[in-house]
Amino acid sequence: MASATRTTLLGTAACAALTAGMLAGPGVATAAPGPVAGPSSGILHHTIPADSAAAAAAAWTPARMHAATTNRFVDEDPADGDPPATATDTSAALDTSAVVAPGAVADLDETTPVPGFAAADHLGVVFFRSGGVDQRCTGNAVVSRSGDLVATSGRCVSALEDAFVSELVFVPGYDGTAPEGVWAATAVTVQSRWVTDRAVDFDSAFLQVQAPAGAAAGATLSSTVGASGVLFAGQEDDDEYRASGYALDGGHDGTRVVDVVGTVELNPWANEDYAIEGIGTELRAGISGSPWRATEYGSGDIQRGMTTFAYHRFTHVAFGPQWTSTLHDTYRAAAAS
Repeated sequence: MASATRTTLLGTAACAALTAGMLAGPGVATAAPGPVAGPSSGILHHTIPADSAAAAAAAWTPARMHAATTNRFVDEDPADGDPPATATDTSAALDTSAVVAPGAVADLDETTPVPGFAAADHLGVVFFRSGGVDQRCTGNAVVSRSGDLVATSGRCVSALEDAFVSELVFVPGYDGTAPEGVWAATAVTVQSRWVTDRAVDFDSAFLQVQAPAGAAAGATLSSTVGASGVLFAGQEDDDEYRASGYALDGGHDGTRVVDVVGTVELNPWANEDYAIEGIGTELRAGISGSPWRATEYGSGDIQRGMTTFAYHRFTHVAFGPQWTSTLHDTYRAAAAS
């Protein structure tokens, strides 16, 4: 019998309670059915059963990782400055419980990275399956109460509208193998406006992971590879950032981190501001979820945004959502777990 999955719809007001609604869904072999549309301010918390997570970790062999292709990165250009329409992927209806997101997470300094690690130590590849295809993105461990939180793009946890991906894992330090093991996702926290509406200004997500089989007792992701601090202050045009990801094009094979340094650019659709910024790069494969860190002296290992997608028209730039209050609420809901 397939295990049940759970998805919870959270609002943005401050509170500490998290509750869940139950979904009877498939196991590791197929994508989990997604949520029905909820309130425009909603946060979705999607729980993955333990047996499905364990099966996913075992399923990702080095050969399968090597064969995985990039997720969909290039979106259609908006019409008249409006976000592009996306064909709906039909999914089963999902019961959700309306609850509220927590405020500041107690005993967690969000902007302080885990000491003793370099920024590159906790980068890795997010592998998943969607639409019958093995795919990959970039992910980065970030600070949390559990020590097991990864930031990536929304399209790497919900690749098809109204659905979640299956067999979702994080491989820190990916080099063609899994030097620190395969860390399976146990929960995903993401904005409903990405999952149901494909709103690119909410294209960020956070996944809880569990230690690989055979890991030392009490080992967490952040105790193993470290974690970046986070800051949700948005970006200003001409601020300089370093975006770091596992590129699969431009002469890169996806087994090492590629850094892109540049100033962020104005949203090209100037008649409407969908709270996105761009960074100069022609890379188009494997880099969705690449963290942005400021380059100014003393800025430290603090993630302030991420690369998530590109438009067909602009071949020299990739974009990501402004990390401001709404995505801050999403992070806090995930980090409090």
